[in-house]
Amino acid sequence: MTMTLGDGFSRRKQIESELNNWINRLRLAGKETVKYQTKEIEGDKKFIPIPGSKKVFNRTYTIEECQAKIRELIEEDKKFALRISLTNQRAKAKLINLEGNEVELTIPELLVLRNDIAPKLEEAAQSVPRKAIGVEIIETTNTYTKWRTIYPLYKQKQSLSEQGHKIEEEYTDYYNVEEITDYGIEERNVFDQIDKIHAWQHRLKEAINQANKTELIDL
Repeated sequence: MTMTLGDGFSRRKQIESELNNWINRLRLAGKETVKYQTKEIEGDKKFIPIPGSKKVFNRTYTIEECQAKIRELIEEDKKFALRISLTNQRAKAKLINLEGNEVELTIPELLVLRNDIAPKLEEAAQSVPRKAIGVEIIETTNTYTKWRTIYPLYKQKQSLSEQGHKIEEEYTDYYNVEEITDYGIEERNVFDQIDKIHAWQHRLKEAINQANKTELIDL
């Protein structure tokens, strides 16, 4: 039956699961156990099971059976790994890159872009400083915007009315002022670049899926 690269990856995952099962069976293949309760451990009636307490645990597989199956699975996995490696060298897919050009890449190149490069590009795009909005702008140039924030600090003072009553009044003692020179990028431009990277990541995924349809090389 014809197998694709994707089929090869799926079979290797199945082999990994089966191999774990047989290794666990091998661990249990070295002994059989009888458990029971007894009244005496010495004399003529020693080690006679109390009726209904005896439980026998027989091994399901022999050590040799487990080892043979493990060797068989490892050999199959080795062959699939080699077939996948050889196929990866010729399997290619086309996609539109971030610059808008169509390129043809191998699976290793596509995986490097998806797993290593794309997350770094997305993180960098998310980290671009964004120009503040809703602030008091005091100066604008082609490279920066300067804006100001003002935070009043209040104090209270006490005095007496003509009738001798205590009066508390709040007044502004001083202002904390921050003047910011903002070199940030327009928020819409930042979002556009992030969206562009997300669209490229989707194209990468589709290209990998397409490349995985390449027929596996036979040994």
